[in-house]
Amino acid sequence: MRQFVPASPFVALLGVQIEDISDGAATLLVPYRPELTTVGTMMHGGLIAAAADIGVMVAAWAGRPVPDKLRGVTASLSLNFIAPLMEDGLRVRAHRLSTGRKTSHVRCEMYSQTDDVLVASATGTYQVG
Repeated sequence: MRQFVPASPFVALLGVQIEDISDGAATLLVPYRPELTTVGTMMHGGLIAAAADIGVMVAAWAGRPVPDKLRGVTASLSLNFIAPLMEDGLRVRAHRLSTGRKTSHVRCEMYSQTDDVLVASATGTYQVG
């Protein structure tokens, strides 16, 4: 899985990095960049949603055999914003809640990197290809 994350142009654009990955779980980092803000120094909600989607995907694949060509799709993503992320990077912690043959249900929480404040939480369903 580590080789696929930086290979995605969108993921690379956001600067997403894998901090840790294990069977059914992943921790990702998204650095603060002024061009990813919305008002003042507040990180854009779309960035947080995209980071949740990426976290769901990585946790869904984590520990599964990864094919030569990675294929899959997020079937659903439900996101709740809890606090603003102000001039800080994002830490994404995702873990699988259940795993089927092709479908995984994943819980994802996003925190500020500096003081570990919960910024948003999400649940997603991901279908591996």
